[in-house]
Amino acid sequence: MTDIRMSPDVRTALGPDGVAKAGAVTLNNAICLGCEEKIYPNEPANVVVRIAGIGRATGRVAHVRYAHARCHASAVVEIPDARSPMPAAADDGMAMRMTAAAVDHGRSVLPTLIAEPEAPVYLNTGTGAGSELLDVLASRVLARGFSPVGRMRQAPTHADRWLATYSTPVGPDGIAQLTVMEPDGTLFYTGTIAPPPQWVAGVEQYGWSVLYVGKIGLAGIPASDQKAKTRLMREAAAAGRFVGARITVHHLE
Repeated sequence: MTDIRMSPDVRTALGPDGVAKAGAVTLNNAICLGCEEKIYPNEPANVVVRIAGIGRATGRVAHVRYAHARCHASAVVEIPDARSPMPAAADDGMAMRMTAAAVDHGRSVLPTLIAEPEAPVYLNTGTGAGSELLDVLASRVLARGFSPVGRMRQAPTHADRWLATYSTPVGPDGIAQLTVMEPDGTLFYTGTIAPPPQWVAGVEQYGWSVLYVGKIGLAGIPASDQKAKTRLMREAAAAGRFVGARITVHHLE
């Protein structure tokens, strides 16, 4: 794992739960808050907590960001309320990595998408050591038809009115464009994926894909290594690190 460093005020702001969550990451895709360049897994990283909504009865939005040690000290930065981002929208700057895979769910191998946020965003429900951090993205999708995942023995339930579209994979790497929309039309994700042939065949057969949301650590795993992806996903599920649902998927001709 990455050498994650936190100042005393960051630890106080996050509390024990937040310290554990913010420290248990390997930064394969994170972008430095200071220089906006990639943080590599072998580089130490400082935790910077950007807090908005100070004093609100509904809690504070704590954006947990990471920075090179040379670029930004580990610190708590308060954001004026007028500039506070809305906490729940995935298209309000919440960068994600999306992976397509064919994953064994016990009785069958199913088309599966895995959405991994580059850095967590939490809603802080209190202050100091007594606070509890709620994962904003997980809370959002749980309210929109997703369910907690503990064991990957079967596909999760279908989430109504979620819709994804993908284009025909092209090029030597089989790159496709994927767009995922939430039930109210909010853009959840748009970008590229490199779906294996089994994923495409599964979507054509079922008309849906499983979608898991959470930090799993698939960056760096070769696209063809389905066994390694499944192993990491099972470990993450057992640790309670992600939620899931089935969503409708259409192929754009």
